[in-house]
This record gives sequence, structure tokens and C-alpha cells, in this order.
Amino acid sequence: MRITTNMIMRNYQNNLYSTMGGLDTSRKQVETGQRITSAYEDPSSAARAAVLDRRYARNTDYLNNVESSKSWLEEQESVIYQISNIADKISKDYSVRAVTDTAGSTGRDTYAEQLKNLQNTMVQFLNTKYGDSFILGGNVGTDTAPFELTEDGKLLYRGVDVDDPANAGVLEQLSNETSYVDIGFGLSFDDDDKIISSTALNTSLPGINALGYGKTDDGTSKNLIVLAGRMAELLKADEFDSEEYGKLWDQFQEGTDQLKDTLTELGTKTQMLDTTKTRLENEAVSIQEQYSAEIGIEPAEAITNYSWAMYAYTSALKIGTSIIGPSLLDFIS
Repeated sequence: MRITTNMIMRNYQNNLYSTMGGLDTSRKQVETGQRITSAYEDPSSAARAAVLDRRYARNTDYLNNVESSKSWLEEQESVIYQISNIADKISKDYSVRAVTDTAGSTGRDTYAEQLKNLQNTMVQFLNTKYGDSFILGGNVGTDTAPFELTEDGKLLYRGVDVDDPANAGVLEQLSNETSYVDIGFGLSFDDDDKIISSTALNTSLPGINALGYGKTDDGTSKNLIVLAGRMAELLKADEFDSEEYGKLWDQFQEGTDQLKDTLTELGTKTQMLDTTKTRLENEAVSIQEQYSAEIGIEPAEAITNYSWAMYAYTSALKIGTSIIGPSLLDFIS
């Protein structure tokens, strides 16, 4: 068979293009760290890698949710801790004995003013914002502070008097508000399309749950803010009712214990988030290892492949100079 120059050139060009393709493939392997860059190169591995890619994306979302939820809960915990410190101070410094022993009416007036200041400070803490949201305002985003202490000593939560028995139903509903975050617990819904609480994290903390609302059977307020105000009123009275004051102070102790329980619950949630974060980070590493096993390539192997491809391409170019003979143009100066 007669081999023409055109046949040699076509064969050379085809081989050169193939060599360039191999060089480009090896270059992409070095740049991306992946054995394949298109699904057609290995369909089964590409399909498994796509599943792992979706798992990794979900895991990243969970981690972001954990981080933001932890910051939110830590801010709630900080506020409750500050209020708890104030409540402890009131419990320690404003007992019946403390305000009656050699205090007199002038001394009780001083106690009353200090107690009103502490009451206002607690309300200010209750209206703390995190970003654009009030952290103790339930699950409703609003520009209005959730708590308001009126001139006549009433405490309003989202416009509702926390002490009025007529508001019991509304307050119960407000206290049960939730705001769930999916952190990888297998978010599920019940038959009524409501989130199953064990499958998500509830980050909502209505402030009335921590400070109390409603009244006891004998008509004593359960709310710490209201109780502090009533105690201050008794201290300012012309005749000090130590028995009534003692009843308010005892109820205040119960509220303080409830506040500490809330603080413990928040701490437990924060610890759970730390554990969840560690689990998700470990899972992320595992997914990356599986992904690499499916379509990844060792850096040393990728660089070796690229070096050989570059050597082949350079050799092909050198061979081309010996195949392509001189033409008339080469002799025209």
C-alpha cells in the first residue's frame, strides 16, 4: 500500500489531538483533585458521587443551623442569667427580716426605690434584641418590644396583661409558641402537619415562661416583675404589712427557682448543640472521604499523570518537526 504524505499528516494530527486531550485531562485532575470531571467517564461513580454531594450540602446546612441556633440560645442564656442574678439579689437583700430590722419608714422607702430600679432593669433585659429579633418575644418578628411595664405597675407581654385571669387562654397560647430549626434529627411531621418536637430544635423562649404569668389560688401573682413591683408598693405604704410582704417574697422565691430551671434547660440545649456539631463535623469528614474514594485521585498520581502527558505532548511536537518537510515558503526570504 502506498503511504502518502497527506496520510502521514492526518495520522499525526489525530495522534497529536489525542495527546493534547490526555494532557488536558491530566491537567484538570491536578487542578480539581478528581479522577473524572464528566459523568460519561464513569457513570456509576458519578452517580454515587452526586448522592454524596447532596448529603454534604445538607450536612453543611445543618452545621450552619447549629451555629446560628447556638448563638441564639447563648444570648437567651446570657439574658436569663443576668435576670437570675437580679432575682437572687432581691431574694437575699429584700427578705422580710432585711426590710423590717431597724429599717423604719425612711429605710423602707430606700428599699422600695432600689427595688423599683431592679424591676425596671429586669424589664430592660427582657427586651434584649439579637440582630433584628427580640430573643424573649416568642416566634413573632416585630419592631415592638415584647414587654412593657405600665405606670400603674402592670406588666404587658405583647400587649396582654400577664396578671389578668381573663387573659389566661391567650397567655397559655403565647407561652406555647415554638420556632423549630432542622439540625439533622430527621425532621418529621405528625398527621396534623405539625412538627414532631423530638425531630427538631425549638429555639423559641417566650419570656413569660421564664418569669411566670397568671396568679396562684390565693390571688398572688406568679410573675417576678409584678411581684417586685408589689413588694415595692408595700414598702412605700404608711403601715408596712409584713405578712403580705412575706407571702409575696415566698412566691418570689418560687419564681426565682423557676428562672434557674429555665437557665438549666438552656444550658442543656447548648450542650446538646455542641455534641450535634461534633457529630456533624465528623460526618462531613466521612462524606468527603467517601467522595474522594469514588471520584478523587491522589495528588502524587495526578501530578505523575500530568508529567507523562506533558512529556508525550512535547515529544509529539518534536516528531512533528521531522515529519513536516520544508516547503517553497521556507526558501523565500
